[in-house]
Amino acid sequence: MICSDFHPFTKTADLLGLEQPAMSYFSTEIFEGEMAHARFFEESIRKNMPRCSYRKYTVSEIINAVIGSGFVLRKFDEHPAWDNEKLPGEFTIAACR
Repeated sequence: MICSDFHPFTKTADLLGLEQPAMSYFSTEIFEGEMAHARFFEESIRKNMPRCSYRKYTVSEIINAVIGSGFVLRKFDEHPAWDNEKLPGEFTIAACR
């Protein structure tokens, strides 16, 4: 399994400029918003995209879900935010059964 996604640290600030709300890193809040990449589409397409419900997880919740699903974690990498290399922006997990 390869999982690559936005780093949970992006919960604390809109580090990738995706127009997502900031919240506590440990928040379990479910919120409504546009899909993450909506801003990259033309406005005529963007306005017709359905809204989504989100729940942003912590790194430990993600890793524990991988392990709890029977995968063996092989590698976990963090990647810098697009505009600030000092902060995490994305991550990649490699795991197998």
